[in-house]
Amino acid sequence: MIDSEFLKVAKQAAIEAGKIVKKYYQSELTLYNKGHFTNFATEADLQTEKKIIEIIKRNFPTHNIIAEESGGVKSKSEYTWVIDPIDGTIAFVDGIPTFGISIGLLKNNEPFLGVISLVATSQLYWAEAGTGAFLNGKRISTRKISNLENCTIAFGYGHKDGLAILDSFFRPLMGRVRQIYLFGSAVSSMCYIARGMIDSYIISGHVWDVAAGAIIVKEAGGKVTDLGGNKPDWTKDRMGLVLSNGLIHDQILEVLK
Repeated sequence: MIDSEFLKVAKQAAIEAGKIVKKYYQSELTLYNKGHFTNFATEADLQTEKKIIEIIKRNFPTHNIIAEESGGVKSKSEYTWVIDPIDGTIAFVDGIPTFGISIGLLKNNEPFLGVISLVATSQLYWAEAGTGAFLNGKRISTRKISNLENCTIAFGYGHKDGLAILDSFFRPLMGRVRQIYLFGSAVSSMCYIARGMIDSYIISGHVWDVAAGAIIVKEAGGKVTDLGGNKPDWTKDRMGLVLSNGLIHDQILEVLK
């Protein structure tokens, strides 16, 4: 399959950004506080985002850009790039390899394309609407677990809403599923669904946390809704999502009611 121009550019941006991340990984880093002691950026975040934006603007100068660290660029285009230069910054700083680069593309405010680079493990995931999901060129798909007792799930939450997530989502599912993971990164959690390693991910986060991963999960055969089971509103900055292999989706929503 021949990559579209959108996908070619997104892959190029992820690969070039990954080179920057590798230079900083497992080194001494200066942390820049962003208003909460668990929310910070590093020089790697800033330089990585700068490189991604540079590549996108060079190829698509009229497109919108939403970026975690710099805010981005606004225009009247139907296309909006959504960038998280390092998702899982705490994992990155601690040397845990679950962090990743996330580059999503919305078309008319709907996920259209996603590229995620799990830099530490040399894994490049991508998907474009209607073409399937891939890992390093090999097609991937969700696994066919259809009951809660046999499934494994992961959670993600924002820097200030951890207790609310614990009470609303974590506790109801404890004892109902085989295992609950906290990987410290939205991108790795979503890629693990698409690859058939886990079965669901529940997150309260920003649009840049999930835009790329959502289309990858969907193209791998999964399902993505908001916490009420409705179609997500991708114009929102923050959102709560349930992503799954599709087969256990309704069961999870029922438990969370």
